[in-house]
Amino acid sequence: MIKDLLADEFESNSVYPDTMFSAAFDYEAAAAKNRAAKERWGALDKTNQAEFSNQLHRYLDSEGAADLKDLPESNQVRNLYRLQNEIKAQIDSEQSFRVLGIEPFNADQSLIQLLEHLENSTYIRKLYRLRKLTTGRDNKSGISEEQARILRNCIRQGRDLFISGQNGSLMIKPLVWFYSLTAYAYACIILNSPVRYSLETLPGSHGLNYLPEQIKTQFGGPVKAGTFSELFLSFPIIRVQNTRLSFVQSMEDSIRAFQTTRVTSSCGTLLSLLPEMRNFYSLLTGRPSRVHPLDVTQIPEGRGIKWEFQIGDGQQRPDPAIFERAFAGFPKSERQGRMIISVSPGELYKVKAAIYTDLKGRFWYVDNPFFPVILPELCVHFLLANAFSSIMRYRPGPWGDILLNEVESDIALLVRNYFSTFETKVPILLLRHLSEFSPYIDSEA
Repeated sequence: MIKDLLADEFESNSVYPDTMFSAAFDYEAAAAKNRAAKERWGALDKTNQAEFSNQLHRYLDSEGAADLKDLPESNQVRNLYRLQNEIKAQIDSEQSFRVLGIEPFNADQSLIQLLEHLENSTYIRKLYRLRKLTTGRDNKSGISEEQARILRNCIRQGRDLFISGQNGSLMIKPLVWFYSLTAYAYACIILNSPVRYSLETLPGSHGLNYLPEQIKTQFGGPVKAGTFSELFLSFPIIRVQNTRLSFVQSMEDSIRAFQTTRVTSSCGTLLSLLPEMRNFYSLLTGRPSRVHPLDVTQIPEGRGIKWEFQIGDGQQRPDPAIFERAFAGFPKSERQGRMIISVSPGELYKVKAAIYTDLKGRFWYVDNPFFPVILPELCVHFLLANAFSSIMRYRPGPWGDILLNEVESDIALLVRNYFSTFETKVPILLLRHLSEFSPYIDSEA
């Protein structure tokens, strides 16, 4: 069992129907037609309305403008409309968040203070309008005061649990931190998901499967919807940002692929995706990490500019098959052992690469084994926290052996290193997804 913990094994099966999204009809056109017919109905006198037995639905039927709820797959069509609408608004807005350098000597305390800053219902209502540009409702009203108070309590619960994990022994950290992440995930979902407006509408499960005999986690496709799948849906775009530049990637294809693809992954595969684990992972497993240095620069081209992605360190090369799919349609070349991709500013949102930003604000390209599903980094930590908490609860003997270094010492060291990374990195990821800040550890402060 212990050796299975760090195995590098994964598979994806894309054979499932999409029950969340549909393009069965044009939602915007159908909604406009319905509104126009209702306005005409309101302008009719009583005699003309009587021709339809004074029943609106009969008039709408005669106009070919039935209520949207009566059309086939109406909920799924509406979901797709809201998702696409939000993505377009995010791309067009060119919005960026305030990059904030954190001094390293008290980083953990400063990050907790920033999370505590979120615990105000008035501020949460402001964040809702800032982070979710379209809501399917009146964007001026946003969410209610009551719903904001519920989110405030979720965020407070998440912080209290996170601090308990910091102060507790490693024997219990996974379980406490998993429930901390779950509480924060509720707030992430409502503040960012284009199809969720209140916690009452969320499915009541974890949204993933843990396979104890294989020490693997499973998500997507037919796996019952819940917190994880809803958290994944709360990333309609990925914002890639540091002190120098900012751009967004559309997650529409990834989100739709998630609905039809069941992914099964070992913990070792998930750990190979994390920038902060890169050196430890390679050293202690003997396998190369899937993480590659990424520089993004803006280069003059005629009267405009182009963006150049430079991937690699001149030694380890990215997986060519994944690389081609991640940057499909863009010019590629090689320079001094690094892969070079040129992208025009107007097409940045089309990039389908998994790009993570580390603690210090540096970019990393990830050989994404689950393509076309792109896991936001916060989702990777959610999966790992769930897996380790399950091992802790259901395999206390082996878990204790890991902590007491009574198994292979490399495994114990890698697990301990992961939770050291978790303690600093997860608050940064939460703030990037919940607040108006994009923090990083300023090593020069």
